[in-house]
Amino acid sequence: MQQQWLDSLPIHGVIKAEPLLRGVANNVYKITTTKSNYILKQFRFDHPYGLDRDQEVLVQRQLAEQQLAPDVLHYDAAQGLVLQAYLEEPDLAHADLSMADKLRELADLAAHIHRVTIKAPVWSLRERLARYCQQLAEFDREHAKQFELRLRSFRKLIDNFASHPVFCHNDLGLHHVFLAPTPRVIDWEYSGMGERYFDLANAMAANELELPQRSAFVNAYEASAGFQVHRDTLENWRELVAVVNQLWYELHHHLQRISD
Repeated sequence: MQQQWLDSLPIHGVIKAEPLLRGVANNVYKITTTKSNYILKQFRFDHPYGLDRDQEVLVQRQLAEQQLAPDVLHYDAAQGLVLQAYLEEPDLAHADLSMADKLRELADLAAHIHRVTIKAPVWSLRERLARYCQQLAEFDREHAKQFELRLRSFRKLIDNFASHPVFCHNDLGLHHVFLAPTPRVIDWEYSGMGERYFDLANAMAANELELPQRSAFVNAYEASAGFQVHRDTLENWRELVAVVNQLWYELHHHLQRISD
């Protein structure tokens, strides 16, 4: 971590700054001071993933007011830094709960997020996928063409994306959820007004849910959201999400290699 980052933060008495995650989109550090602990995110690649960091921070601040995300304590757009409080309790992936209870908590939270009223742009899946393919083509043109061909078979789904928009996290992994003292969710960079089915399918993929777990998750979501999930439709979205994730990881691989 660069000393100039620490010097620019509105905190004092830093004892230790340790890396927690080195990613392509973000680097994450835990900062320990004499009074408290903090998380510092340093943004890395934004353009290849179509990320709008100003919008991300604006969304998180709105969600923090609704006690659904950690407070943004400091945002430095020039240096690409966001400071927020460190959540001391374990995330849902490591919580002392049965998997059934974890899935119920996750489903309740997904339903809650989909009911949130917030100022956020409608997510364009078409634009996002086009950007991924364009960026991948800079490294591997043939592979990018193959993904473009595979995505054409999902044209109807992509055309209907967010026809009835709700607010979505789009990466609701158990490791992004903290339950105590009230539920908080982190990493909102892919959030926006979008497609409920895409969000649910992403949650299933992010948590590698098997069929019985997927069924339990959907049943709990329906009960909490008061929304009937059409299983065939969800399966179609799961197939698309699998391709989208393969495309993302392919691009991730190339970006990681050039950033190391």
